Amino acid sequence: MRRISSIFKEFIEFLQGIHRATIESSVSSLELECAELEFALLTMLLGSLVGIIPMPTSLTLELLPYLKDELRLLESRSVRGSDVLSDLMSSLGGEW
Repeated sequence: MRRISSIFKEFIEFLQGIHRATIESSVSSLELECAELEFALLTMLLGSLVGIIPMPTSLTLELLPYLKDELRLLESRSVRGSDVLSDLMSSLGGEW
């Protein structure tokens, strides 16, 4: 009886481990998706700095409040005297 109980406990722990792994995988996928969407928004709004066809100004002004964090980062890097455009492109990822 004790052996069956220990096997059952191990099986439950196994299932709980699978559940935790699934949750962690889902969270990491959502974080990656969020970062990609932030990069897409940043590219759409500030793309004219690097030669991408800009969005209409009215739409850009409506979406600009969603870039508060990125604009703060951009400002802090410009104050430090670093190359803002290279920092912007490196934050977008990829090989330039």
